[in-house]
Amino acid sequence: MIRTLVHRLLLSAALAASLGCAHRTEPLPPMTPPAPVPASSEAEAIYSYLAYRELLQEDKNDQAAQALEQAIALKPTPELYLELGNLHWRASRFSDALLVLNQGLTSYPDSEALLSTLAKTYAAQGRFDDAVLVLDDYRKKHPEQIELAHEAALYRLEQGEFGEAVDRLNAIPEKDVNQTTKFLLGKGFFGLELYDKAITAYQQAVAIDPEYYNAWIELGLTYEVQKNYIDAERVFAKLVDLGIGNQQILFRLIELNLKLNNPDQALSYVEQGSDDQALVLEAVNLLLNQDFYDHAAELLDPMALENPIPSDALFFLAVLEYEGRDNPDKAMTYLEAIPAGHQHYERSLIFRIHLLYQKNDRATAKELCLSAMTLFPKQPEFRIIMAEIHEFEKEYQQALDVLLKATGVWPDNTTILYRLGLIYDRMDHRDQAMIMMEKVISKDPEYADALNYLGYTLVELGRNLERAEVLIESALKVKPDNGYFVDSLAWVYFKQGKNKRAWQEIKRAVQLVDSDPVIWEHYGDIARAMGFITEARRGYAKALDLEGENAEEVRAKMNALGRTR
Repeated sequence: MIRTLVHRLLLSAALAASLGCAHRTEPLPPMTPPAPVPASSEAEAIYSYLAYRELLQEDKNDQAAQALEQAIALKPTPELYLELGNLHWRASRFSDALLVLNQGLTSYPDSEALLSTLAKTYAAQGRFDDAVLVLDDYRKKHPEQIELAHEAALYRLEQGEFGEAVDRLNAIPEKDVNQTTKFLLGKGFFGLELYDKAITAYQQAVAIDPEYYNAWIELGLTYEVQKNYIDAERVFAKLVDLGIGNQQILFRLIELNLKLNNPDQALSYVEQGSDDQALVLEAVNLLLNQDFYDHAAELLDPMALENPIPSDALFFLAVLEYEGRDNPDKAMTYLEAIPAGHQHYERSLIFRIHLLYQKNDRATAKELCLSAMTLFPKQPEFRIIMAEIHEFEKEYQQALDVLLKATGVWPDNTTILYRLGLIYDRMDHRDQAMIMMEKVISKDPEYADALNYLGYTLVELGRNLERAEVLIESALKVKPDNGYFVDSLAWVYFKQGKNKRAWQEIKRAVQLVDSDPVIWEHYGDIARAMGFITEARRGYAKALDLEGENAEEVRAKMNALGRTR
């Protein structure tokens, strides 16, 4: 096509020349045609490059690469090597890209563009060590190229080699340190969990460049990790003042203000992004999760007046009605309006089953759950719910059957295994229950409920109290404010004869959970062992008021204190 264009231009020129001579009347003497002059290599290279560009526009990438290779063979330049390397790179032909770039660097060892692209190509393959090696070799000859030092440190950060990244950045001469150096240092210190140093580095980065928005963001996130929500909020608010009020920044501000118990300010940021329904509903979700129902209503009630109501809002309206307004019937109306196939549909079915069971429409709850099991055969949640319904009905064998079938489909699902362990416990197969719980924590060592179950059961059996204590303490590391776990810890201390420690923990347990008769019975037992008779009576009285299953035993303990009830 290029040659055709050239021929046309030559013909046009010849025609123009002949037309320009039309007024002559004398014939021209015959001319001997000139000998053909071979094209220069430079001209051929230009032709090959033009062919490459045309083929590239036609999406003929393989032919384009061949044309560019020919241009390089005829008249190599670092720019042509770079372009061919990038062509292979974009096609994910990294081995070809590496070959071309290395060839280019062999011919043009001082080309920073070729060097940087070669390093990026190694990094794209996960070959970070090779990327850093070529950068280091280049900087031995060009120590002034600080950006390449930054690039090498960045690859170490991507590897998780935070200490080496920090060492590299600290080795940069002070006169060459800039905002990028400080920013990357912040990332390195953050990776090392040296949060105070990370904050200092980010602060230095934004002091050098107040519009270094990425450094501001990382600074705010680091404050969040330290649970310094006040300074985190201040940083993200500054970003909004600087004009960076995108969805992510506004959402951070909403979340931070809720953590600071400042829902009014959170709402003000929602209003700034009110044209973004997704942001508004994310904020609604946060407000509902933290029981700010009145503030959630300010955002949801206007949506409830729309016709039709936005389908994305229906689930949140149901939560507001059920949890915030104690109106389960209205909640059910919203849930039933969620169309099949919507992202909230599965959750709506779970919610509807719960509401039906709560209003004692158990047959319909089971029917809906069976329907959901058919509709979502790959969703284990509905099998778990069906087992729970059977468990509440004391239909333990049916619950067991459902869970055993579920384990055949999801053998590694720890929730199913945990529920299976509980059913075995309900059926007085405690050894089998413990086997299930052991299996759960072997798959998830931080499954707190299984850890507590095993620990408490060992205490009740009077076996291996040292391990029981470790298991319960492990559960508390995951859920430090779980009153039932604290009760378990008090109970293992009591069984070990550590009454003083048991008394401290059981007092904390009843502050966290004051409606469990077993915990109050434990309170009475431990108080009695400590000689605190008044507190023992209080514990047993509370247990009797809550009508636990072993009321007769508790009454006997109360009577033994010299007071009947």
